Parts: sequence; C-alpha cells; structure tokens
Amino acid sequence: MKLTKIEIKDFRAFPGPGTYAFDLGGKNLLVYGENGSGKSSLFRALVEFFNLDSRAKPFAEYKNIFSDSGLTDGHITVHFDDGQPPTFWRFGDIRPTGEARVAETALRKGCLDYRALLRTNFLHSAGSVNLFDLVIEELLSNYLLVLVGPTTTIGQLWQEVLDNLPTTHHRRRLERINDVVTRFNQAVNPVWTELQTKAEAILKAFPGCGVSLQFDFPGVVYDSQKRKLTQKQLHLAVDLNGKRVPEHQHFRNEARLSAIAVSLYFAGLLISIPSTVPGVPAYPKLLVLDDILIGLDMSNRMPVLDILRKHFSDWQIILLTYDRVWYEIVHMQTEASRNWLYYELYLDRSPDGFDMPVHRGHREGAPHLLLRARQHLAAHDERAAAVYARAAFERKLQRYCEEKRVPVRYHTDPRRIDAQSFWDATKKKCEKKRIKKSSRRMRAPSVRLKSPVKSS
Repeated sequence: MKLTKIEIKDFRAFPGPGTYAFDLGGKNLLVYGENGSGKSSLFRALVEFFNLDSRAKPFAEYKNIFSDSGLTDGHITVHFDDGQPPTFWRFGDIRPTGEARVAETALRKGCLDYRALLRTNFLHSAGSVNLFDLVIEELLSNYLLVLVGPTTTIGQLWQEVLDNLPTTHHRRRLERINDVVTRFNQAVNPVWTELQTKAEAILKAFPGCGVSLQFDFPGVVYDSQKRKLTQKQLHLAVDLNGKRVPEHQHFRNEARLSAIAVSLYFAGLLISIPSTVPGVPAYPKLLVLDDILIGLDMSNRMPVLDILRKHFSDWQIILLTYDRVWYEIVHMQTEASRNWLYYELYLDRSPDGFDMPVHRGHREGAPHLLLRARQHLAAHDERAAAVYARAAFERKLQRYCEEKRVPVRYHTDPRRIDAQSFWDATKKKCEKKRIKKSSRRMRAPSVRLKSPVKSS
C-alpha cells in the first residue's frame, strides 16, 4: 500500500481557503523549496498527521496565521492506493489514528530533519555521547520485544517503568519498580548489538569512513535514596581504524558526524518496523527526509542515494531540499527509474502583501500555473488565484527572455530579479525590434516601373 495524494489546507505555510495538492501516485516524491516556501510545512503536516501521541497539539495550533480567522475548514487529507476513501484530519477534529491505515503507517514511518540529527552527536558537550533518551523514546520506541506474555514495544515498556515510579517507599512499591526496571534492562540489552550491526553496515556506504560503533548500557537503576531513576545511559563510542576516539563529537568533522547520525537513524528505522503478517494488508512504509544532508558535501551525499536504493527500496520516500543543485542531481539520478515525481515550491506575495507558497510539478510552466489559478478561483480563493496568475505571467516572461536571449538587469540575488525586470527587458527588446523593422523599410530601395517600349 502506498500514498497517492496529500492535500493541505490552512496549515502553517499553506493558507486557506484554497487547497494545496501533492499528487504522488504511489511513487516517491522529490521536492525543491525555497526558504519559507512551505517545504518544512509539508514535512510537519506528515509528522503531525501520523502522530500517535495523544498529547500532540490540535490542528488549530497549526492554522495559517494570515488566513481568515473565521475559517474552520482546514484539513490534511491523505489518499491511499487501496481503493478506499481518503482519510481526513480536520480543524477541530482529533487525529484519525483510530483508522488502521493511519495507525499502521505511523508505526512504519520515519520523519527526519537536520535538527533531529543534531541530537546524535552535535548537541553533546564534554564527555561521551549519551543516546538513551533519543533511542528509547524516539529511535527504537516502536521496536517489538519478544517477551513472555503480550507483545510490547520498547516505548511501552519504558512507559511502564515511568508509570511505576513509587510515590511512597512501601515494600511492595519498591519491589514493583525494581521488577519493572530489571525486566526493561533484560529486554533491551540484546537490541544494542542489532542496532550496531545494522548501523555499521549502512556506514560502509560512505567513502573512507573507517568507523566502527560501540554501545555501552550499564542498565537503569531506581535509587531509593535519591528517589529517582539513575544510570539512564546509552553511551556511543566510536573507533576509527581500530582506535578509540575520545569525545568523537569534537574530533570528527561534520561530514563524518552526519554520516554516523544518518546511519543510526536509518538503522533504527529498519530494525524497529513491524514485520509483514501474511493475510494482512502491507501497510505503507514512509520515509520523509527534510534536508538532512546539509552537513554533507556532494561526495558524501551521493552514497545516501545508494543507501536508499539498497535498504529502502520498498519504502515510499519523500525527499525535501532547499539546495537547487542537489535537487537537479537527485532528479537526474532517479529519473530513469520512473518511480519518482517532482515538485517545486516558491515563495510569492499575495496582493495584500502576505507570503504565499506557489507549487508546481517539475518543468511545468505557465499553463500549469494558470490551471492552479483557475482552481483557486473556483474555490473562491481570489488571493491564491491572483498569486498563481502572477506566477504564470512571470514564468511566461522568463521563458520568453530565455528563448530569445533577452538581456535582463543583473542582480547578485536571483530572487531580486522580479517580474518588472523581465517586463522592462521584454519591452526594450520589442521596441528595438520595431525600430529595426521600421528602419529597414525606410532604407528599402524604391521600385521604378519601366515604361512600355513604343513600337516604331
């Protein structure tokens, strides 16, 4: 099962009353987006739609601040390819996590941005890197544990520890917390070897890495004297070419630290997703990456594409980036597979001065933008319709100047070359053409008719 369309209305950067639709058709999606154009809002829409946390913020907290405050019909809608109706998360409603497709996809999703990667190495100061909170509460929270009794996950087992913290030190309460902590420690201990093996296998894709990983888990303890849990530690140690690197977060360069972070996250996803059960629908496995590679140069970015092909071939991938060069490279690398679609997001201004995203498919020009304008106009969203009509006009001017090689006023920031610059250049070109044509007429030799020869 795959996602076929994502619709967003009145959510963060995407204002109402119009609806922004991203057609996937069950394929992977590559999105280029300028800063502020809605790229991260698309990322956040997927994070929140598939959020199983009952304490998560309601839709109203993400409403676009420039939309009419009276609008209460915002929504995020996800279409699946199983022939069933789409699933909605509407303004004022709770998340549709009771729906099997949403709940199961939530267990099989990975949504990573650059800030998430910072937690693996960059945010740790002196001493060793402690990944306990990150791994237990996020990275391996959905990892299924094989225990005596009902199936449980690492996240559920850890929540059981927290729920049994004693408010008083009666003997039974202390015995209970100690039993739960011991059960937790014994259950998670074998997982570290699996995580290490998978992460190191992924790390090998990065050139010249030469890195091996070690995890040290002393085991959580309830300290009755301090009345709290202690030793919540999962230390990450890094060996380089067989030699231990103390405080590797300060020694290794950013590219190598990013490679370690990416490998840990990918490994965590791969080992923690539920296995396919015979006779049960194969629910989507969704990987959404929002500019996680900005700390890597091109030589270290390319291996990530190889990792995605090798380890995530059966996942649906949504890759977002603000880097135009990287977007074009990934487009060229993936176009032959015919398993990718492409979108571009731009930031524009509405007639009343508000920022609005403009989105279109790769290399779709003025006709596509005019179609979007008509759709927004039909939805009584005149502001968005005007933005798309203006974008179509600008695109037409840009294409004319490109094809006719019309010189346009230069600016170091290409975004500062606005429609007026292209319009002035076009008018100047047309005026020169008119003058040249007129001068040719003036220089054209007059044709003198010969008089007929008189017969003698």
